[in-house]
This record gives sequence, C-alpha cells and structure tokens, in this order.
Amino acid sequence: MKIVSIFILAFLLYACSPKVQVVTLQSDNVTLQDNKFVYDTDTLRITYNFQGENGVIRMNIYNKLGVPLYVDWKRSAFIKGTEKFDYWVDEAYFQGQYNGTTGTDLRPSLNRYNQFLYGYTWGSFQGIIRKEEQVSFIPPKTEINQSRFMVAPGKGWQLPTFESTIEEVELPSSESNHKKKTALVRYEFSNKNTPLSFRNYLTLSTDAQFRTEFHIDTPFYASQVENMDGRYLFGPMYSEADLNTPSSIHHIREGYRSENRFLLKLPIN
Repeated sequence: MKIVSIFILAFLLYACSPKVQVVTLQSDNVTLQDNKFVYDTDTLRITYNFQGENGVIRMNIYNKLGVPLYVDWKRSAFIKGTEKFDYWVDEAYFQGQYNGTTGTDLRPSLNRYNQFLYGYTWGSFQGIIRKEEQVSFIPPKTEINQSRFMVAPGKGWQLPTFESTIEEVELPSSESNHKKKTALVRYEFSNKNTPLSFRNYLTLSTDAQFRTEFHIDTPFYASQVENMDGRYLFGPMYSEADLNTPSSIHHIREGYRSENRFLLKLPIN
C-alpha cells in the first residue's frame, strides 16, 4: 500500500509540473540566417523576431537605398488563415493619467428624518491624444521597428499524442546526484497539415504618392511543436513569469534561443 501511495504521489508531481510548448516557424520565401528570419533584397532588409510568449511579430525594416522608403500601414496587414487584421485603423487613443478624488457624503433627504449616502468623483486628465501614422517615412540607410500582432494568442494547443515522437531528456538540477528524467513530446508538420499558418503583407513605395508601390507577402507556418517541462527549457527555478520577461531569452537552453521560435503555456493536467 505504501509503494502504491509513493507511485501515485510521483505521478501527481509529474502531472502538475509546469509545461511549456515551443513552436518553431518556417517560411517558404524568407531565409533563416543566424537563427532569425531575414527577407533581403537590393532595396531593403526585413528581419522578423517571434521570441517570447504567444509569438509577437517584431519586424525591423532597413532601407538600403539612397532615397526614402515609405510603408503604407493602411494597406498592410497580418493575415491568419483567410482573416485579415489591419496594421492601421483610423482611430486615436489617449495616453496619460487621471488625477482626482472619490468619496462619499451624507446629505439630508426630502424627509428630514432620513439621510442618503451619495458618491462623488472629481479630478482632471493629463496627457495627450495620439494617432498612429498611416504612412511611415524611412530615410536612406535607416530603419524602423514595428510590433503589433500575436500569431498565437491564448494557451497551448492540444495535439494528438499518436502523431508525435517522445524523447526522454534530463532535467537540469543543482544537485548532481539527483538527476531526473522527463518526457519531451515532439510534433512535425508541413505547410499542408500545420496547426498554424499566417502571412505578413506590406505595401511600400520609393515615393510619397506611391506611384512606384510594390508589395511583400511573406508566409509562415508552424513546422514543429514541442511539449516539455518548463524546467528543461529555463532551468530548475522556472516559473510562468519567465515566458515573457525581456531577459528570459538569455536563460533559455541554448538550442532554443532562435528568433523563429515562440512559447505557449500548457494547462496543468
């Protein structure tokens, strides 16, 4: 009975260990150079970085020309499946803070024997109203950065186990005499059966009136998904906060630091 109880406890500890899903992206027309996606022509260089939680598209556009380059964000889009999400929308937003006071007070009612409690708020807003630029101006030999969309918001994906390969890996430990093993579940996909595909579509020109406009359409898809214990990726002190901390990439196991990968949280079983 004691042996059975120990087995059940060990199973529960494994089942409740924090899991992470690592998604590797591939593209048919963007080159992977030094672990990052690079779209390179005589006109410009676009670098894509998807590191972190949920795969935020971080895009760097460098103008190689001796003349300005323009990006029309109104006619540029992130496309997931067949659904289009615009980079620019015609709306403004307020950026600032509110300074004020809230409170309550007792006031007599029409019936002099009763009182009522009322609340009040007064104060002021300080800040500015901003509106995103519809067209970005990139001077010669300069660059701009853009980050807007998550390619996979939410939790990790539930994938069928029978289509995977399972590898036993060793968890890092501060105690050399306490080595633990864990399962790493790996799925491979083509662009035909992938659980995730999306495109980044840009409209650019070398003149402000867009008489010389051209388009760049870059498709991406998930070519590999790995389910693993978070401690295998980040080390024995892993917590969920590590997924999206700016410095977290420096703590990731070296083979997983490439910019064509992103992370998803897996629900605890």
